[in-house]
Amino acid sequence: MGTTTVTRCLGVDDHAVVRQGLDLLFGSLDDIELLETVETGEDALAAIARQAPEVVLVDIRLPGIDGISVLRKIQAEAPNVKTVVFSAYGDKRLLTDAIGAGARGYVLKGSPPEDLLRAIRTVVGGKPFIDPSLSPALLTGNGTEGHLSEREREILQLLAGGYHTDEVAERIGLSSETVKSDTKRAITKLEADGRVHAVAIALRQAMIE
Repeated sequence: MGTTTVTRCLGVDDHAVVRQGLDLLFGSLDDIELLETVETGEDALAAIARQAPEVVLVDIRLPGIDGISVLRKIQAEAPNVKTVVFSAYGDKRLLTDAIGAGARGYVLKGSPPEDLLRAIRTVVGGKPFIDPSLSPALLTGNGTEGHLSEREREILQLLAGGYHTDEVAERIGLSSETVKSDTKRAITKLEADGRVHAVAIALRQAMIE
């Protein structure tokens, strides 16, 4: 018999009831282990260094270091760790800020528990995950998204994967200026506020993975 690969997770939330809920949710799983839950971003960074989790669940509203800053610090200090935002808030600014800070997933606390588990398994598999219950109004243009060119989709796919403009240019054999121009064109077509919002729209509309 084969052995089950276990994903090691850490939870960061200042509400005791949420931490208890995470303990219950993960307690019966064979493929995901909750190493511990902590209350603050400072505790999270210390726990990451101590426990070496593969996935960290981060609340946006935290005492001390806020969730977005925690995401940035994790990306800088432990780039191999995948982060999933687990928040009660789903407004556009927080979503785009989180993706821009390195989050690979975004799940609302009001969503079914299965969505959080699916998010963890999806990001471990190398793909981003955006909560399917997020308001389409936050993540949709006015029907122009289908007009993205194949190259624009490819660029957004690489941006979603965490590549910077120069790295995208090198991977697809274009100049950085051409990549910037194509990115701006995609942003305009999607009626997005910027490239992070454009990536969020493309993910939500399944135009990229």
